[in-house]
Amino acid sequence: MEEKQGRSIAPIIHTIIGLAIMVSGYFLPCPGMVVEASEKLAALNLPAVDGGLELAITRIGMIISMTFFGVIYLWTFVDTLWPCFVGVAALVFSGYAPPPKVLSTFLGNPMVVMLFFLFMLAAAIVHSNLAGWMAKYAMSRKFINGRPWVLTATLLFTTYLVAFLDQVSAMFLMWPALFGIFKETGYKKGDTYVSMMTVYVAIVILLSFASDPFKGGAMYLLVNLQSLAATDVNTVVPSLNIAAYILFAVIVSIVSIILLLLMMRFVFRADLTPLAKYSGSGNQELPKMTAMQKLVLFDFIFYAIWLLLPAIIGADNPVGAFLKKNHLTGSLMAIIVLSVVFIKGKPVIDVTAANSKYPWRVFLLIAVAMLLGGVMTGKGTNVSLYMEYGLRNLIGGLNPVAFSIAVVAIGIVFTNFCNSVVLGLMLTPVLIAVATAFNINAAPMLACFIYAVLIAACTPAASPFAATLYGQTEWIDNKNLVLHSVTASLVVFLVVVCVGLPLANLFF
Repeated sequence: MEEKQGRSIAPIIHTIIGLAIMVSGYFLPCPGMVVEASEKLAALNLPAVDGGLELAITRIGMIISMTFFGVIYLWTFVDTLWPCFVGVAALVFSGYAPPPKVLSTFLGNPMVVMLFFLFMLAAAIVHSNLAGWMAKYAMSRKFINGRPWVLTATLLFTTYLVAFLDQVSAMFLMWPALFGIFKETGYKKGDTYVSMMTVYVAIVILLSFASDPFKGGAMYLLVNLQSLAATDVNTVVPSLNIAAYILFAVIVSIVSIILLLLMMRFVFRADLTPLAKYSGSGNQELPKMTAMQKLVLFDFIFYAIWLLLPAIIGADNPVGAFLKKNHLTGSLMAIIVLSVVFIKGKPVIDVTAANSKYPWRVFLLIAVAMLLGGVMTGKGTNVSLYMEYGLRNLIGGLNPVAFSIAVVAIGIVFTNFCNSVVLGLMLTPVLIAVATAFNINAAPMLACFIYAVLIAACTPAASPFAATLYGQTEWIDNKNLVLHSVTASLVVFLVVVCVGLPLANLFF
């Protein structure tokens, strides 16, 4: 009886805490610090104090920040659906902007619109049972027959390779295949193997996201370095060789995946008995694909080509230029193909039929995380400036090794609370300036930072991939999600520090 009461009262307590955090921004003091005057701060009209300027987070910045942290708390410990609506409502009533502007920003973000259509494609993959077919295909391979750890390693390394082609596509291809394997082998929600593999697929996709310098998050940060080098003549901006970065990132990723597998086997001791029995039973006869499954698979390949072709053929020709200009439209075109092609008198994707498979919870998570995270670090809040100058005070004066380790740790921790790419773009010039001021070679540190800042998945705010992970409530609960995402992030942090940093000093 006491256990039941404990389980019933815990969500209420967490809800009260989360809502208290959300409203605390209205009365908590706004943190501030005295900073040296500069041209960058001149336009803000900050008050002069003790020979410098008093830089403080604005009241609206405090309100939005605490609203965001409260929503993250509720997402983590209570639910992932209703806090989304509460967060949007809180932003509307905060006075940040007129309600129509807030709501248009909420659902008008081009990335959110793209994901709206892409989730329809994901629903078609599940509705057509293409995911189940892929699961049977994986289980019928002879080299994994009776070898569950080989199958597990194959799934993770395949995820990394597929994600290197396109991270978003990998997310909607590998999870359905994995969940199909769970169903085929009799695993259920709460099993250690189920929880760890659900998280590890997301982590491996993020490792690829951090490794890909051509179209992933690493590309934006590496291009930003080139832009800084071209525009900031007063700062020594290091140049990171693309080929060297790929080699560095791939080695760090492979070591990380191997350690994650070892964690699963020897630390958490995941039970692979159901997988071993099924893969060794010899009963996995591969069924023929239906016409619907073939078309959905073709459509998925069409969408992947739409995204990848510009990188293959270049953007200096009409086809490549058109696809690159309209890359966000690819998911819409994929849905059009499924909608206009009929099989047995019915469209391949029937919105009313597939609606039960549509991940609305995940879609709202991503939309709200991008909305609140973007507003929190936007103009008028001073949050990003406060983080910048606070970072200068925190890591200034450290020796090169301690400096690099601190930067990696800060990158992994901070990126869990705001968009990883935005955080990387914001902190890169700060890190360069601090490294230059203390005569530290910034190149190895930046290589590790760029990689580390892109792999966090401990809260839904870190990235669309992390938000999507938090939406997989059918197979994992928040307690196990937090446990395994935190431990996986710690593993990657240790690999970046112990393996990545020496490599970076060697390569850069």
